[in-house]
Amino acid sequence: MNIRKATAQDIAKIVEMIADDEFGQKRENFQIPLPKEYSNAFDNINADKNQELIVLENNKPEIVGTLHLSFIQYLTYQGGIRAQIEAVRVRKDQ
Repeated sequence: MNIRKATAQDIAKIVEMIADDEFGQKRENFQIPLPKEYSNAFDNINADKNQELIVLENNKPEIVGTLHLSFIQYLTYQGGIRAQIEAVRVRKDQ
């Protein structure tokens, strides 16, 4: 398995995974070509030093999982940084 930052070429596979559950089917719009809103969001995430969109690849390599990390600055822990994990998905067949 390989864990890496997502690239623009990964967006369709990521959206396909987040759209592939009961809630995602209601709120996402997975189609090819993807609506521009997804690439706009990716560009914003990618440009923000406090955001990371991560993918997990198997050995083929195919994307089989994803998650979104948001790093949040706090005053607690003497100005520590915490990571919030969101949008965790693993491909159903995995």
